[in-house]
Amino acid sequence: STKLTTFHARTYLQPQLNKAARRDEVQAKGDANCKDHIVYRPAELRTSVAADRDNKGTGPGNFEEGMVFPTLTFPSDHAVLSCELQAL
Repeated sequence: STKLTTFHARTYLQPQLNKAARRDEVQAKGDANCKDHIVYRPAELRTSVAADRDNKGTGPGNFEEGMVFPTLTFPSDHAVLSCELQAL
């Protein structure tokens, strides 16, 4: 399954009105993609805890699927990614 890290759409208050989406069009016209990655060298590091996402601003694992962001409480249009890495 794809782990989305962005889910937003243009509003009618932003430039490029042809890309603006009404609330009921966000799924069709919005940007919902995996655009963020954690890059490391497997020869030097390993993950000790699986990577996690946050789109609420309350910490790892607090990702609400289907929630459009940014919001008033989470001002970024990209989720926060986190993981624990251990040196080999």
